[in-house]
Amino acid sequence: MRSLPLLLILLIPLVSHAEELTVTPYRPTVSNPAELSALHHLEVEFGAQLNQPGMQVERSSLPFLLKYPFADQWGLLVGGEAWIKSRSEEESISGFGNTWVLLKHYYPISPTLAVGFEAGAVLPSARPSLGQGRTDYLGNLIVSQDIADLRIDINAGVTRRGFKEEDLDRYRYNWAIAASHPITERWGIAAEFSGVLAVQQKPTSMFLASLNYLMTPQLMLDFGGAVGMTTITDSYGVFAGFSWLIAP
Repeated sequence: MRSLPLLLILLIPLVSHAEELTVTPYRPTVSNPAELSALHHLEVEFGAQLNQPGMQVERSSLPFLLKYPFADQWGLLVGGEAWIKSRSEEESISGFGNTWVLLKHYYPISPTLAVGFEAGAVLPSARPSLGQGRTDYLGNLIVSQDIADLRIDINAGVTRRGFKEEDLDRYRYNWAIAASHPITERWGIAAEFSGVLAVQQKPTSMFLASLNYLMTPQLMLDFGGAVGMTTITDSYGVFAGFSWLIAP
């Protein structure tokens, strides 16, 4: 019986390793995966990005996202832009951006297929020149499929604008298709097509490519770029950031 305490001590590292929590990054793609992050743990995402729209307006921002699953298949997402700087030939404006709050539901169908649904609002926390000025409401449907090591995430959503522009519809329909694949145990790659459709407006679309690096099981770094595919989409964008699961 004296050997029992020693045996338990030897097994503790194995149990800890088996239960080790890992990060569930959503950034840097436009689309989200269906999964939630670790239950009852806060996960933080933060980044920096620079966009050069086709209308000669340079826009820099610091996007952030807080994720907290409060139940087995339910989570709360709070995100936005901690800082925005918009610069044109006429003026330069900076400040805090809009804030969005989403309730997310995750439903696994099989070990390789899952769906998710997000619903919430975009709050007008930015000054009028940097945000929409009124509360927008949105919903998003997600389908995530694993094919061997390849992950495919498909998002389809709708946003009802709080402010109705003259002769324009309130509704915007967004879509995104992303594919990601590991290169090594720590490095991975992702590519994505995404866009926005609206009645009486030209559609926007872009292509995004990124690399990610798993520094620790709880911390992933990412960087990459995006190019616009229509005349009214940003000409290009570059970004870098991290996803960090706050776990003991």
